[in-house]
Amino acid sequence: MSKKPTALVSRVNREELLTKTREAARNVWLCSLGAYSLATKSSVKTVETLLREGKALQPKARQQIEEKSAELKNTANAAIQRGEQVVQERFLRPLDFVLLATRRDIEQLSMRVIELSDEVHRLATGKALKSAAKAATTESTQDHPLLASAA
Repeated sequence: MSKKPTALVSRVNREELLTKTREAARNVWLCSLGAYSLATKSSVKTVETLLREGKALQPKARQQIEEKSAELKNTANAAIQRGEQVVQERFLRPLDFVLLATRRDIEQLSMRVIELSDEVHRLATGKALKSAAKAATTESTQDHPLLASAA
């Protein structure tokens, strides 16, 4: 078998073989350059098409996002209101029957106690002044002979 390939090579002109090999390599090179060029053009066109489609779709997508967002907010608000209603019905209303004072009630009562204490203090101070004035008047009238008989 070793004789046949050698015989075949010897029959073919070596320069012709070299020329055909170079031509085949050049064709492969040109094919790969053509494939690269087509891929580049195709990818640029594809990217441009995707950008154009994305820009056209953006307002619609934004509107859909806003609609869904509003829908989710409404659902969340409804759930919060239901939760508050449950708390009101199950916890706060029974406390009304028990008549427990809330923090606000205690603060209001404390303020009222302070106001009343101030008023009592003013009244007590006023009565003390009136009593002292009355006592002074009584003493001075008792010392005076004409006024003592009138009192």
